[in-house]
This record gives sequence, structure tokens and C-alpha cells, in this order.
Amino acid sequence: SNLLAMRRFSYLLFLLLLVAAIDGFAQGVLKTEYMPASSFRDEAGNKLGSGDLLKFTGAYTLPFSLKQNASGQPVMWSASVRGTYAMLNNRQMALDIHPDEVLSGSLNLTHVRPLSKKWYMIASLGAGIYSAPDAITWQSVLVNGGVIFVYKCRKNLDIGVGAGLTNSFGVPIAMPMFFLNWQLSGNYEVNVNLSSGVEVSGAVRLGDRFKLRLVAMEMDGISSVMDVEGKSMIYASVMMRSYLCPEYKIGKKSCLYLGIGGNWLRSGDLTKRTLKGFVDNMFSDKDDPYFNPTVYFSAGVKCGF
Repeated sequence: SNLLAMRRFSYLLFLLLLVAAIDGFAQGVLKTEYMPASSFRDEAGNKLGSGDLLKFTGAYTLPFSLKQNASGQPVMWSASVRGTYAMLNNRQMALDIHPDEVLSGSLNLTHVRPLSKKWYMIASLGAGIYSAPDAITWQSVLVNGGVIFVYKCRKNLDIGVGAGLTNSFGVPIAMPMFFLNWQLSGNYEVNVNLSSGVEVSGAVRLGDRFKLRLVAMEMDGISSVMDVEGKSMIYASVMMRSYLCPEYKIGKKSCLYLGIGGNWLRSGDLTKRTLKGFVDNMFSDKDDPYFNPTVYFSAGVKCGF
């Protein structure tokens, strides 16, 4: 079914988000997101409860070493820090699956090195805490890493493939990773990015300071290690949305923005932190419970240097 295909895709995306955070360089973001209450339903469409979501995110990526090789190509080391706090206001049976709060914080070290005129490598290693704020233990620490080999097809198009590693399910699990970054700039912009999430967007400039962006698809998620009846479980929720996003430039590379649109997918899944739990969830024919679509609001500030 379409729901089953989407569940498997969202589950893979959730794992890739944990494996390696390949963020843009020299930039920061602070944002607030809100999804009003919608029904929580099982695979048959029966209502199990409802819930809304309020999420705060802060992230910053800064190169601390930037050199050039003999061909003038950049050799870069950077550090990325990211924190998310989410409040899930759940009702009825939705309380049985979803935590009330999720707190995640991660630190990643990334290295970019050219291999030839067209090829370069991105390597990332990091760790983070994924837990409820009052339940942080050593079990809450997840380690991630990845290596991607990227081919620069054109000046504005990079495509890559590699492998990543995560201990989200107790034992280290390796999986393939993909990288895509395509951008068109000017008065009209197009951006397709698959690195630390999924984003497909276009924008038009409306003067020196205003820009109207249409985000056709954006996917990300939240996760938390949970103790359920003495068993270590991992909670995963992946969200997919579309929205209009006016931006107002407040500096050379900084802007304020608002977003309004729709959130089309919000999954909820609890899985045992074992290899068997990973395999059973990945290849199960059973659809996971899901939230109905709802309105999406966001506001924030982005800055670059």
C-alpha cells in the first residue's frame, strides 16, 4: 500500500538522519515549529487518540580549518552542534506510543577533502543524546558516522554515495547513504538537497530584502531512546510537509522567516533496540499508526558568514 511504502521510506530517512549530519557550512538557525492537534489512527483508520506538536530547534555549523590544495580546492574541517526540544501533547491511546517530551543534542565533526578535479570526500563522526529531558542515561547516547564520495557534475550539481554507521539499535548497523545538492540562483532559485534531511524548494526575489520561498517537500524527524517496561526502545517520528515561506533579509547573509502550510505525514513508531527489532520493523507488512494531516506553522532566523 502507499502507506506501507511511505512508512518504509520514512523509516530509512529516520536512520539516515541519525547516521550522519552533513549540514551546510558557516551557518546557524533558530526556529520554532507548531502542528495543531490531529487524529492519531491505526492502519485500518480507527481513531486511537490525537496530539499536537511544538518543536524548537537550534543549529550551528562553523569551519575551524579551511585551506586550499595546490589546485585551489578547499580542504575543510568543521564542527556542527544541533539541539531540538519537542513537546508532544497527546491524548488517549496516543499516550501509549509517544513520549511527552523529546530532547536531542548532537555534536558532529566533518571533514571535506578533494580526491581529484571532480571527486571529493565528506566524512562525518559524531554523537548525541536522544531522550526525554528527565530520563537521560548512557543508553540515550547514540554514535553516528559516515563517509560519502561526491562527484561534482556541474558547478551547481553534486551527487554522492557512501556508507554510514549507527548504534541506534544496540549493535552497529551500516547502511548506504546518498547525497544530492542542486541549486539555481538569481532572481529565481531552485534548491534540491538530500544531506541532513530532504528539501525541495523554489524561491523568487521580491526586491533587495524580500524573498518568497515555496517548499514543495521537506522531511525531517525526531527520535528518543525510551525505557518501556524495562526494555530499551527507540521512538521515531518522521514528518513531511509543504509550505510557503516569506523571508526578510536583515544582514548580508541573514534573514527572518515565517512558514505556513500543511504537514502531510507524522508517523509514530516504537522499536526494540536490537538487530531483530530493526529487521522486523523494516520489513514488516503492517502499517504503523499515523497522525492525520494538519496545518503547519514555523518562524525563525537563519544566519551565515
